[in-house]
Amino acid sequence: MKYHILNKSLLHQGFFKFEGFEVQHDTFSGGSLTVHRELLERGDAVAVLLYDKTYDEVLLLEQFRIGPAVRGDQAWMIEVVAGMVDEGEDKEETAIRESIEEAGYEPQNLTYLGKYYASPGGTSESLALYLGDVDKNKPVGDGGGMHEEHEDIRTFWVSRQEAVAMVKDGRINSGAPMLAVLLAFGVAGVVHV
Repeated sequence: MKYHILNKSLLHQGFFKFEGFEVQHDTFSGGSLTVHRELLERGDAVAVLLYDKTYDEVLLLEQFRIGPAVRGDQAWMIEVVAGMVDEGEDKEETAIRESIEEAGYEPQNLTYLGKYYASPGGTSESLALYLGDVDKNKPVGDGGGMHEEHEDIRTFWVSRQEAVAMVKDGRINSGAPMLAVLLAFGVAGVVHV
């Protein structure tokens, strides 16, 4: 199956970029289809589940998110370290930088868990997921996010089992932390660490 981008236009450039596309692609029935699509372009991101093997605990974050707020849902979401990959930075460098900025810990080892697309029908953003080994008794900073990025982040430790329970009961209900917990610790309780 093949596709061709026939036209591309910039619809908006601000903190995010919106682009319009005219695309012709093959169909499963053997024909072709021409469609118009809008795309949110925000770059790629990483998410890091920080884990202390000695205590068998993970560090979670909580912060305000506009998406659920405008829907009337719980606006303070439980998440893992995450951030956008800066130009010229590789994903592991981003994972370490964001871990220090948001959580105050520098992972001593990063285990790649996988990659996924946030919402492929409307954005090209992909997220690389990592498990980061840390010693909870050896923070390298205060964490809490970057003041100039208007971040206000609360961090807290929970047991690995509690993190899995939080995914299952819906207290963790955002894609990156859900996938990171499930990929790191398995839906059947298989630990990959």
